[in-house]
Amino acid sequence: MRCRFSILTFVLIVPTFASEALATTADIRSITCSEYLAMPAAPSSKFSAWMTGWFSYESRRTFVDFDLHRANVISVRGWCQSNPNASVMAGLEKSIGVTAVPAATLDFNKITCGTWLAYGPADQDFVRYFMSGYYNAAASNSVLDYERLQRNSSAVVAYCKKNKSRTLPTAIQNRAI
Repeated sequence: MRCRFSILTFVLIVPTFASEALATTADIRSITCSEYLAMPAAPSSKFSAWMTGWFSYESRRTFVDFDLHRANVISVRGWCQSNPNASVMAGLEKSIGVTAVPAATLDFNKITCGTWLAYGPADQDFVRYFMSGYYNAAASNSVLDYERLQRNSSAVVAYCKKNKSRTLPTAIQNRAI
């Protein structure tokens, strides 16, 4: 029951996190499809980006593809509607699979700080959450820790503003903890 309360707290609190420093975490492996479908749009979008990064690492993909991400979100949401008690993780595996190959890709290893800083806010957030999910999967961590993500994001942004020609992964490796 405590786990469900933590997840529901995550879902309900996330919309207010832009104005408050919250120590909000959620183990993505335990979030069900019904909880995911009940998320408001903004936190759902960020959660989806984080999951995409996490799943990309697990399937050994090093690309960011905004259009593929949007299509995958639609696919997962559709699968989740028919399987509300299943985990979102199962939805990713069942509705997308590890063989999905994008038509157009952007290798995230080649995104420079300057390029990333020039993205619009929504695309910056997508890449921020994607990269967090990716690196957390690399560390065998399935917990989305919003407070840590925000601290690391601030450090990476500061680094990138001074080092626009460096790659975003270099910035993350030099500044994220």
